[in-house]
Amino acid sequence: MDLLKRCLFIASFVVLVGGCRGYHPAIEKIPVNVPDAFSLSGKGQMSSLWWQDFDDKALSNAISYALSNNFTVRSAFERINKASALVEEQRAPLFPWLDTGFHLEHITTKKQGRYINEDKLLLSGTVSYEVDLWSRIRAGLQAAQLDLIAQRADYDTARISLSSQVANAYFDIVALKQEKRIIDRQIKRNQASLLIIQDKYRFGQTDSLDLLQQQQLVQQNISKKIDVEKALASQKKRLMVLMGRPPVPSLELKTAASLPRLPPLPDTGLPISVIRRRPDCMQAFLRLKAANRRLAVAVAEQYPRLDLVADVETDSSAVKDLFENWIATLSANILGPIFHGGALAARVKVREAEARELLNQYGQVVIEAIREVEDGLQREKDLQKLIENLSHRLELARKTSSLLKEKYLAGDVEYLRFLTSQLNVDELERQLVSLRLELIKNRIALYKAIAGPFELKGKDLFTPSGNAKTTAEKVS
Repeated sequence: MDLLKRCLFIASFVVLVGGCRGYHPAIEKIPVNVPDAFSLSGKGQMSSLWWQDFDDKALSNAISYALSNNFTVRSAFERINKASALVEEQRAPLFPWLDTGFHLEHITTKKQGRYINEDKLLLSGTVSYEVDLWSRIRAGLQAAQLDLIAQRADYDTARISLSSQVANAYFDIVALKQEKRIIDRQIKRNQASLLIIQDKYRFGQTDSLDLLQQQQLVQQNISKKIDVEKALASQKKRLMVLMGRPPVPSLELKTAASLPRLPPLPDTGLPISVIRRRPDCMQAFLRLKAANRRLAVAVAEQYPRLDLVADVETDSSAVKDLFENWIATLSANILGPIFHGGALAARVKVREAEARELLNQYGQVVIEAIREVEDGLQREKDLQKLIENLSHRLELARKTSSLLKEKYLAGDVEYLRFLTSQLNVDELERQLVSLRLELIKNRIALYKAIAGPFELKGKDLFTPSGNAKTTAEKVS
């Protein structure tokens, strides 16, 4: 017992002396100057389930289905379970470890020509515990807990990304269907004009060139229709894959008939609020904090370790006498590094570099997040102006084409001018659909840039386990 007291005295002395060898705390603040406000902002209230702002039930159903069945999101969820198990693994050294052993021997000896057989039983138990002098074990546990919360943030990021991908694919399909209907109307209109030109050609009122040009225009629009149908089939397959379904052509996907009107521009809030809300920014920050905890582990590994061990052994040739004779030992072991060729100091430098690297990555994620919001706001403003301009041009082009058609039928203008006006109307109609699709996709990107974690009430099949939620609450 006196020896144990001496060991504990030496350990206390080591704690007092070693405690003076600290290290500077790492920086965990945002490494960039965050602006006070965005250049633009709306007044609309964005739902946490932002796609519902489009008021499209088919879109909501597609996203809900994808969030429950997409394999990438499922994989992200399993990484949460993995991180949760790693937390339990890191917590284990905070408790004493108990090991037991059982050994059975059969001994045969020969004495004076006689064989003597003897059975021997050996039962042992060991309790070991490392005193966490420098909080090395706790720092490792905190790093694992932070990794768990960061993994949840990665899961939230995957869900936001998937919902935006599904929305983009969905509206691509809607736009292609709308463009296909426009081309069908154009083909019908072109064929009606072709009949008029054929009548004029039979009566000698026009030449074969006008007839051939109109036939070429009909075939040109038919080719465009084939291209649209091909793109439509491809987008349908893309959407089915995002939803976790085999891309079977026979499956019909329900969509809206046309592109919706854009919801009111949402109130983006303050830049710092967006940074705190976005799961990718939170993940980068948590990875930084975890790296700082691992740096603390590396520093603590340079100091001595104190292990307490208790052993109990008993042996006998019979089970009934097993506990008659036993021996117990209690020991305190201090093991400290003296010379490791600079490995421990190098490990500290590695952890410091990793922490600085993640600090810079955090700064990059933050400024990218601000840029995405600013780009989305400015681009929406520009696209609105372009759509307004294009709508006015289309209105003028339709009036011009209608007037030129009347003049051509009256023989006052050449067919080429009428044909050019037709082509202009056709092109502007398709451009307008493309611009409206681009505007909706930009709004989706804006929603993604300011969105935070969300839950699907009653439909969210992937909710992190209780351990993950409890750990997140404790560390945060």
